[in-house]
Amino acid sequence: MLISLQKKVGCAAMLLAMLASFSPTTTAMAGTVPVTTVLTPPMYENLASPVSIAMDPRGFYYVADTRKGGVSKFNLSGKLLQLFRTASPARAVALDNSGNLLVSMGTSVALLDQQGAQKLLLGSGLGQFKYAIGVAVDARGYIWVADNEAHNVTLFTSAGTLVKTIGGLGTASGQFDFPVGVSYEKVADQVVVADAGNHRLQFFDAGSNNAFVKSIGTYGTGPLQFQYPVGAAFEYDPVGQLNRMYVTDLHMSKVQVLDPAGIGTFLKFIGFSGLVSGTFMDPMALAFDPLNKRLIVANGNGRLHLFGIDGGVNPGLPQGLVIDPVLTEVKSPSLTMTGTFPLNTTVEVQINGVAGPAVSYTSATTWSVTVPNLVLGSNILTAIARDARGYLFTKQAIGILYSP
Repeated sequence: MLISLQKKVGCAAMLLAMLASFSPTTTAMAGTVPVTTVLTPPMYENLASPVSIAMDPRGFYYVADTRKGGVSKFNLSGKLLQLFRTASPARAVALDNSGNLLVSMGTSVALLDQQGAQKLLLGSGLGQFKYAIGVAVDARGYIWVADNEAHNVTLFTSAGTLVKTIGGLGTASGQFDFPVGVSYEKVADQVVVADAGNHRLQFFDAGSNNAFVKSIGTYGTGPLQFQYPVGAAFEYDPVGQLNRMYVTDLHMSKVQVLDPAGIGTFLKFIGFSGLVSGTFMDPMALAFDPLNKRLIVANGNGRLHLFGIDGGVNPGLPQGLVIDPVLTEVKSPSLTMTGTFPLNTTVEVQINGVAGPAVSYTSATTWSVTVPNLVLGSNILTAIARDARGYLFTKQAIGILYSP
């Protein structure tokens, strides 16, 4: 955690300040471990290959989809509102301070207004980008673009004027090895680059000098370690202070939660490898939804997987077959599942592919069951709705960890 030392007044004052930097109070101020739950159903309608997510202040979110021909705009409930078509497959999306879209497309980055009209094109010069992928906008409106194959980050003014290029291939501070995601952290006024090939996150001052600030991460699978980090998102508390950072790791198929202050503090892992809600297959970008306290993750199976953070839920009334929020990690070998189901259907549950106990119907459209005998580690819990003839109507599955 960053600690401000007051101006020293003699040796005694300096000693007290040094002691304060190691006090228990300082440790207690670190970000808290979030309570995370699996939300169902995942989003898959009007999606094909989502790779990047940006959210606006109203809660609308924009998804760059490489096989949908551009960027799709959804409302809070996941209804498709608009498709912004792009000349080439969209690789990443960000919003500027006026609500315009920045869309990276490999050899260029386009600035689109809310009607989809192109206002600016970066990288139109021959060879300016080898493979533009990550894009972010800072508080000044400056545009940061990660060039994955050139191993650098290029900075432009809001008008598209080239300011500077940062980095090049290498392992030193300020150098990159296949950078992917770029994110702006507004409290510290820093830009965070997912330096995937170097297994770390690099932080840069977004102010006048754009200097390297620090890096977090080394190679590995443990806390504050990464195999291939590709995206970061930030959660702020109600008064606007940074609370947590969430990082997707493509090769680990996990999200790592940390407090990025100082050298970084590990808080939690979310998820494990899989295809169902609560698990990941090649997770890419992610976004935090502050209105509903949800984490939205672009998964490699063409879906957006949703997680409640500290009680966060999907907006609106549940429809169809839904499993109510379940903790991503539990300490007991049994848990109670509840949810809703469509009219004129019945519900059954499976535990890791094996039939579970009979469910209880608590109303005409709600159900409950206590699931016993979870196995140590990863578990897949499936709710199945069948019609009156016993045919499959729909199903939902979630992945949770049992870690006593």
